[in-house]
Formats: sequence, structure tokens, C-alpha cells
Amino acid sequence: MKRLLPCFIFLFLPLLIIGQEVRIAKGNVTKGINIPGSKGETFTIYTPSQYSQEKKWPVIFIFDPKGRASSTANLFRPAAEDQGYIIAALELDLKSKSLDSVINTSVSMMNVVTGTLAIDPEQIYFAGMAEGAQIASALTLMNKNMAGILAINNSFVNPKFVNDQEPYMFIGIGGSQDYMVYEMESYLKFYDKRDFPTEIYYFDGKENDWPSSAVIYNAVSGFTLQAIRDGSREANKDLVSKLYQQELDYVESLRRTRNYYSAYENLERMEEKYAEFGYEDEVKDRMKEVKRTRGYSAQKRDFKQAVSYEREQQAEYEYLLTSDVMTQNFQNIGWWAYQMDGLEKLQNSSEKAKVDMAYRLKGYLDLLSKRQFDDIMKSNAGIDARIFISVLRTAINKEDPEAYFKIISLASLDGDAETALLYLEDLLKTGYDDYEKLYSIDGTLDLKFSEEYNSIIQKYLKKSKY
Repeated sequence: MKRLLPCFIFLFLPLLIIGQEVRIAKGNVTKGINIPGSKGETFTIYTPSQYSQEKKWPVIFIFDPKGRASSTANLFRPAAEDQGYIIAALELDLKSKSLDSVINTSVSMMNVVTGTLAIDPEQIYFAGMAEGAQIASALTLMNKNMAGILAINNSFVNPKFVNDQEPYMFIGIGGSQDYMVYEMESYLKFYDKRDFPTEIYYFDGKENDWPSSAVIYNAVSGFTLQAIRDGSREANKDLVSKLYQQELDYVESLRRTRNYYSAYENLERMEEKYAEFGYEDEVKDRMKEVKRTRGYSAQKRDFKQAVSYEREQQAEYEYLLTSDVMTQNFQNIGWWAYQMDGLEKLQNSSEKAKVDMAYRLKGYLDLLSKRQFDDIMKSNAGIDARIFISVLRTAINKEDPEAYFKIISLASLDGDAETALLYLEDLLKTGYDDYEKLYSIDGTLDLKFSEEYNSIIQKYLKKSKY
């Protein structure tokens, strides 16, 4: 009968700092571990099924912008299990706290993990996505003993705090439809110039998307192989062979789905990654095979053309948007709406390179206009400038309620009820349904009691207050 029972081996962790005892099942994700010194903040942890206190283990501290620690830890779980990493992920919405608070909470989490588990001080890593990548990057600069960072769709670096005598590994991952992909390449160049070990990976994804577990597995293997090169980790031929085969399987999946250029790019990275482990010639042969595949040359050409066009458009958009904001040229609002419509049509193209480019350009325009919007709202700019940038924002990002609120507020304060009502209805047409917020917009005290205002809300939300 005993053979039928689940084979869970429980590890008891006495967190003496706060007097709690946490039961962690090795090989499983455990949620809700309290962080001492914080106001009820918690984290998630994963330990490999072979974990023991008798040896030191590498650890990866992970930061998701929305605090989705459990799902994020599970993305890293296959890599952590096979490659022997402890995973600790912060359960905190990063935007809900100040930067100082997030950093302090993160440091407290790290202290709990390193003070309780058998952690190798030479193999401490950080990982994060978007805002989480920025937090991970900041912690990297604060921690001299760390070994590497895995930054997804964003990063942060202050050259003043980067010590060339204490290099760490930088691994970047960029979504093919995220405008930040070029920023990730810029970070890579920054570290390359300083002779830090670097790698970059790409995946089919947009802004604020995590890559698949397979992509993360291959990226984490970069840490593993670098640790072997540095002597921080024992060389294990079987493990290296497994990592190599795992990456080859991923390349083969790209080839079978006719993503030939992506397959070639992955092999190109593997050529350098596995050169010291005796796989260089085999990788070169596979690269030749992919290049001979029908469709490879066309995909490469499409990609190069799309990137070239995108670079030109980025420069043009930045110049024209800055010019229009300075002159408050309302006549050009329609042109910007036309540009967005064109990019949305390109998203349905049959050419993947054009689809990815369209998503990146839309994200880039959204970033540029949001930056201008925030700067103007923080400044002493007059009402015309504030209304212009708000109207422009609604043309570029129809789903951003903040711009609609500003127009409704400014128009109402200026006595222009007609414009305020027009943008109220445009906002509701986007599907916006925060009923209470519609009655708490600044400057609308008189307007929100009007019959017209309430009838529009009634029309879309089937209820109104007055």
C-alpha cells in the first residue's frame, strides 16, 4: 500500500526571524511565505526535488510586475528542476508601492531565503519582466555578489555603478511584437562593450508577456553553462548534453512551423554558447541546413526590410509628434488616427515580419504620446496644450481612459459641455464600465448632475445616478 502514496518529501524551514515554520514540499511551488519587516507581504518559493542542506544551491529571485509569483515560478519550474535552481518570487504588485518600499521588501525576501536555505553565494541571480526587470536590474547593481540577471522586455542600468572588475552575466529576452526589443539589444551592447558575458533570446510575444517555459529553460541554461565556465559549478557532461538537446528541440520546433529565420538566429547563438563544449561543428552543419531551406532567404529579406522601414518610421514619428505638440496642431490629429488605422491593418498581414513590426510601431507611438502626455500634465502648460495632448492620446490609444478623463474635466471647467459629453460617449464606446469613476472626474460637479450626462451613461451602462 505504501507504494501507492504520493512521493512528496517535506522540508521544514524554521524562519526564526518571525517565528514561523513553513512546510515546503520539494519539487513543488509553495505560496504565501511571510516576509519579515514588511506589512504582510509574502513570496513564493520552489526547491528542486533533489534539494538537501548538504550542498549549496543557486537561486533565482524573480519579479513579476503584477505579483503573479506562483504562475511565474511555474514558468521557471522545469528549468529549476532539471538544472538545480531554487526559485523565489515576490508576491507584490510593483506599481502599488513606492520604489524604495519594493526594494526594501525584496531585500528582506532575499535575506530570508539566503539565511534559511543552503544558497551558493557565487550563484545568486535575478530575473524579471517589464517593471519587474527594472527592479531586478536595480538589485543587481546593489548586490556585488550576484552572478547574473535575466531581463525580459525591459531593464535598467546606471553606468556609474557597473564595476568592470566584477562582471556578471546579462541575459536579455525580447518579445518580437514589443517595441522594447531594440532597447534590450541596446542593453546587450552596453554589456558587450564591457566584456561581460551576454546572451539574447527572442520569443513571439507582446509588451508585458512572459515567454514560454521552453524559452526560459534555454535562457536559464545560459547561467548554468557560464557557471561551469567560471568554475562556480561542477562540469557535468550529461547535463550539458541535455541542455544542448533541449535547445536543439526548440530550434526544430521553429523549423517545423516554418520559422526558418528564427531557427537560424537561435542556432547562431548556440554556436557561441556551446563552442567550449564540443558542439560547434554540429551547430554549424545545422545552420547550413536551415539556410538551404526553401523560404529562409525570403523570411530573412522580409525581416531586414521591415526593420529598416521601422527605424525610419520611428524617427519620423518622433519628429512629427514633437512638432505637433509644440504647435498644438489640431488639424493633424486625423493624420495620427490614420497612421494607427494603417498599423492595425498591417497586424493582419500574411507576412510575420510586417505583423511584428506593426505591433512594435503601435507600442512605440503609445510610448511617445504617453511620455508627452505625462510631461505636459506635470508642467504649467495652458489648457490648449493639455487638451491637445489628451485628444492626441485618444487618437493613438483609444483604450486609455486617463486621456478621456482629462478632456472631460478640462472641457467642463472651460464651460464646453458639448466637448465633454462627446468624449464621455467616446469613452463608453470603448467598453469602459467603471461606474463610480464616471461620477468622480475632477471639475465635473455641475456636468454630472445634468440630464445629458446621465442619459449617456444610462445608454451604455443601463443605469445612472441622477
